[in-house]
Amino acid sequence: MQTIPFDIFQLLKKVKSNHFVIPQFQRDFTWKDGQSKLLIDSIARGYPIGSLLLLGKNYEVPLKCRPLDAKYPPTGEEEIDETIQDAEPNPDTYYILDGQQRLTSIARMFLDAHPTKNYYFDLYRMHHEFDSENANWIKSRTRGKKNPERKENNRLLRTDIALDQEKSDVYLSEYMEDSGDFPEFLGNRTLARQAAAKIKGIFENIRKYLFTFIVLDSDAPLESVCRVFETINSTGTRLTTFDLAVARYYPDPDLKELYEESRDKFPVLAEFDIDGERILEVLSMYSLTTLNKFPEATRKEKLSLTTLFINQNWTLAAEALAKAYNWVKHQGANNKTQPPHGIVVSIATTLFFYPKALERPDFTTVLKKWYFCSILAKNPLPQTNYKVCDDFKKLKDCFENQKTLLFPYVYFNSEQLIDIKHISDTRYGAIQSLMRTTASCDLLTGIPLQDQTEDHHIFPYSLWKLSGFNRNKINSVVNRIIVSKETNRNISNTNPIKYLVELIEKHKKEGNTGDLNRRFDNLFIPYDANDLSFCEKISNEKFNNFLNDRALMIIERIKEVVGDSWKDYQGVTLEDEDLEEDEYVTV
Repeated sequence: MQTIPFDIFQLLKKVKSNHFVIPQFQRDFTWKDGQSKLLIDSIARGYPIGSLLLLGKNYEVPLKCRPLDAKYPPTGEEEIDETIQDAEPNPDTYYILDGQQRLTSIARMFLDAHPTKNYYFDLYRMHHEFDSENANWIKSRTRGKKNPERKENNRLLRTDIALDQEKSDVYLSEYMEDSGDFPEFLGNRTLARQAAAKIKGIFENIRKYLFTFIVLDSDAPLESVCRVFETINSTGTRLTTFDLAVARYYPDPDLKELYEESRDKFPVLAEFDIDGERILEVLSMYSLTTLNKFPEATRKEKLSLTTLFINQNWTLAAEALAKAYNWVKHQGANNKTQPPHGIVVSIATTLFFYPKALERPDFTTVLKKWYFCSILAKNPLPQTNYKVCDDFKKLKDCFENQKTLLFPYVYFNSEQLIDIKHISDTRYGAIQSLMRTTASCDLLTGIPLQDQTEDHHIFPYSLWKLSGFNRNKINSVVNRIIVSKETNRNISNTNPIKYLVELIEKHKKEGNTGDLNRRFDNLFIPYDANDLSFCEKISNEKFNNFLNDRALMIIERIKEVVGDSWKDYQGVTLEDEDLEEDEYVTV
């Protein structure tokens, strides 16, 4: 076994020459865009991305194989070269036992080799946000007939161009000095050149990055190869900041043990599956604030806490985080629809300083409005370390000095609300939270809903297969309702014209449709049980009308919560829609 380092130019040369092949028993390329971007972000920062494990190709290990899912130049139509699968062994060809996802991402990014996309570095975001330790400066665009090296007034630079030092330096200088995107540089070329030099340094980090390959002996028997592959695939997990912290501080303190104790002591942390890194963030922000420093919980800060400080404050930080998640839970959130962790961490750090803050009604009223505005905002700011820190400072000032909070604007019409369909969308979770706080009783039984609730398609998912039904609308948050587990299973795939009409008939016989109408109102069923046209309104033919009527009803509930932060975006230009600092100061 030997270790071989490659720089990116050597690596890409071998990729283009098909020197790396993938054993057919491996899964296909599965990484999403965000994972690939995070990998490139790590490379640009000089972070380790782990070794890649290779096996020299030979007759002793006759594995069927395929090439990387990256082509240069790509057309999107090439088929796998079947000859590679039975090619003569070549001493320069390697099986990839571990690292396919990483190597394919690198090839697609720096060979412009994605079949349907181009990747670009956003020079504007690199200047403003690179220090925030997020990957938002890497963008993807749909591949077209022309795939220019630069886009959007030269703001976007195609990722493969960054490897060409001469060309990228010229492009970067032109953009920083001439684009007009940096008014602070007008009349001061020195500042523009300093900013350009910083980004050039990032590109140089990429060009100088060394990728480590561990190569198994080419004569290794098949049994050994299978054993190694089985081990790395059963134990390989992504290394997190908390994993690094556990290794950094062990054995005093044993963060893993402290973390498990906290989950046992504060069950809500286990319920929301909170990573130990969140506690480290609260500790770091608290520590920096007490030292009169800007409380930005960077990775460096989280790995620089003293043993004494952690041992003295860990439980207090975990308790503050648990209080914050219990409060969020009281606002209707659950594990599947929880808000971005940064919002909760900022609340938790405030509670670390002021453990009884949630007992003050004036503060909780403002906090609730800020919380829902933040997760329902039209253009929410990314939850960077800086943003979490800034939110905490504002909440602390609001409680301590009664300073007015800034509330992000919130607005969507019924069509935009219906278009919210992915549970990963923070607005989806926020709307479900509002539904959960309003839904006091179960739809079918009328029994008070407990913690264990589920969301159910009002019009069943199976309807999308019928002509005229839009799959996205079926999955819309507007077509979901909060019910008990039992009701969810009882309704199953039934159409509402069956189960709602049966429910109405039952209550009419009992003479208590008033109670049912209150239940309908709490669950955002937009029609009266005594309406003679109720059946028609919930028929398949009126599906779109139903969604629109229900959306308007939900919007009224949202407006109650966000108050004067509700802003109609009529007249906003396309350029305005990209702005992320649109906030409203409450009176």
